[in-house]
Amino acid sequence: MAPVDHTRAPVVGYTDRLSARPGERITVHASASTPDARVRVLHIDHDGTAPVRTPVDIALPDRVSVPHQDFDHGSYGLVPRPPVLGEAVSFAVWVWPTAFPGSRAGLMSQGDVADGPYAELVLRSDGTPEFAVRAEGGVVRVEGPALRLRRWYLVVGGYDEDGARLEVRPRDRLAGEADTVATAPPAGPLLAGSAPMLFAARRVNGLLGGHFDGKLDGPTVFVERRTDLDWLVADTRSSWHRGARAHWELSQDIGGDTMLELVDGRHGTLHNQPLRGVTGHDWTGDVLDWRYADRGYSAVHFHSDDLADCGWAPVLDVKLPEDLPSGCYAVELATSEGVDRLPFFVRPRTPQAKLAFLVPTLSYLAYALDHVDQPSAPEDRAEVAAPFARDNLLHSLYDRHTDGSGVATASLRRPLLGMRDDHVFRYTRSPHQYSEDLHLVGWLRRQGFVFDVLTDHDLHADGWPALEEYDAVVTGSHPEYWTGAMLDGMTGYLHGGGKVGYLGGNGAYWVTAIHPAKPHLAELRRGYVGVRTWESPPGELHLAATGEPGGLWQERNRAPHRLFGIGTAAAGLATGGAYELVGAHPVLAGLPRSKPLGAFGAVLGGAASFETDCVDALLGSPPDTLLLGRAMLGDSYVSGDTGPAIPHPCGDPVDRRRADLTLLETPGGGAVFATGSIGWCGALSHDKDDNDVSRLTAAVLRWFGAGPDTEDIPDAAAP
Repeated sequence: MAPVDHTRAPVVGYTDRLSARPGERITVHASASTPDARVRVLHIDHDGTAPVRTPVDIALPDRVSVPHQDFDHGSYGLVPRPPVLGEAVSFAVWVWPTAFPGSRAGLMSQGDVADGPYAELVLRSDGTPEFAVRAEGGVVRVEGPALRLRRWYLVVGGYDEDGARLEVRPRDRLAGEADTVATAPPAGPLLAGSAPMLFAARRVNGLLGGHFDGKLDGPTVFVERRTDLDWLVADTRSSWHRGARAHWELSQDIGGDTMLELVDGRHGTLHNQPLRGVTGHDWTGDVLDWRYADRGYSAVHFHSDDLADCGWAPVLDVKLPEDLPSGCYAVELATSEGVDRLPFFVRPRTPQAKLAFLVPTLSYLAYALDHVDQPSAPEDRAEVAAPFARDNLLHSLYDRHTDGSGVATASLRRPLLGMRDDHVFRYTRSPHQYSEDLHLVGWLRRQGFVFDVLTDHDLHADGWPALEEYDAVVTGSHPEYWTGAMLDGMTGYLHGGGKVGYLGGNGAYWVTAIHPAKPHLAELRRGYVGVRTWESPPGELHLAATGEPGGLWQERNRAPHRLFGIGTAAAGLATGGAYELVGAHPVLAGLPRSKPLGAFGAVLGGAASFETDCVDALLGSPPDTLLLGRAMLGDSYVSGDTGPAIPHPCGDPVDRRRADLTLLETPGGGAVFATGSIGWCGALSHDKDDNDVSRLTAAVLRWFGAGPDTEDIPDAAAP
């Protein structure tokens, strides 16, 4: 465990859930450098220049005590009832190290290193494996040759009356490598006793630590010192009928936490969400989907910085009033040294408005702790999230673990400082995700649009019924991460006559899963196309939580173009652009054609900025998608996907470095207005809402029938 580093943030916390209904409870977990904290619940709005925080009358203590908590990093496996240590023992496991530890990292460890019976296989800081036991005459250790990173080795350590033995066999020998055997003389009988067994960690003086970075495959225990290993090299999985006292088959229950033991039912549990659905020592590349593989996926990838749940003790339980309106809220914790505001969203028990704002909570989670080190994104003193995450080994889905592998899972049960109402994104030095979406929230209120709030997690859980009673739904500015259930729900809504304002860019891009048994966890596997900061290793593109293939939705024929009419086209960190209006439609009535639309905004100075979308017939944009406007972004932006070396002969000849403004009417009477840009919401409030981005968005929502003054739109036949 490591105490929270509060240098950048004196008080931090998280809630047990992001979405709740009136009458339900929100539990608050927090850590602070000083314990005394004032408590308030705030309604969060925006005035166009800054967040507006209004205290809510809720029965709360005035102050709470907030302890200084720890981060319990590191994933591991725990077997509470392994075979008892007796006169002799052997541990065998395939090892694929990805980083060498600072001291010793456990591979298989039984007992406490500091006292009592114990035996363990460890990896030392120089990459050498070691087997150690406590005998009556003291601790006996034997070490082997250094392992190479990202290569498979069978490591077997044993002890009996003849002493200790450690054998290392590389799966694929390098020049100069060979099978090796090292021995050490005995020190009397092995101390007998029962104690839990750990995989990828060890226990010293009662404390769990020594976390291993890398994959383990086929851990096995014998109650003798084994020297006949040829059969074990050939087929680790046959060990359960070759005299093993325990063999854990890690290819089972890949979507869960169970480590199935085949000999005597000595099952174990994985902790802190190590990565499953990963290739093992016997993967051949013939099958790429673990669900259909007879072998090759019996490994687990452990990381010393995995963190699935902080597990902090609660400091406050908030009972939401029965009459609390739907909206954006926060629990504020203020100490003498700092303040944190933990966001949550209240959805109504039954719809109360014609319009719903779909809060992109999955995308908030994906970005919330991003600290990717890029020269193009220098540290901004106004941003707290990245330095806090870096100081405390917390990661977003854009980062890499300390061993260099991509971070494939993210948890809501951590302090997510990028999900704050005043967050500044260092890449654009502007609001992003939640802090930009609040521009939309404030604008809707000022323009008189009454709306309810729903989250991605609500849509995933409830599907189409979460949306069906609303006349219209608007997205946030950057709704990038979608589950299949979310796509199904939105598709059903549109086919049923619903209207959608897709007011962002780069939407519905990455295949994402919400863990079926742990909804606070999200998982993705990045593929080999699209804008990405890491790629999944070969054979590891299928998600562990659901088994579905990862990557981009377009690779599964579910590109956002099919849903919204447009999809990801370009990205850039330079000044944004403005749209030239080119289409004809009643919603454009009164907008001047003599000047570009949206040459302003809180994100990079333009309504068409950061990441943008365009029409692409090859990816599924319906032919009747109506182009209302287009912003050409030029050389300062890059295409989101370079595509094949030889372009498709039927491809769009127009430069993809653009943002398209479109309107799509669906066969079921639905419609989608798409802005094609992350920067659109940040432009709504420009000049106190007196601008053409604001006027066009309001006209569309009124045309959708989602707000006041519908009758004032000329020739506005309902879509």
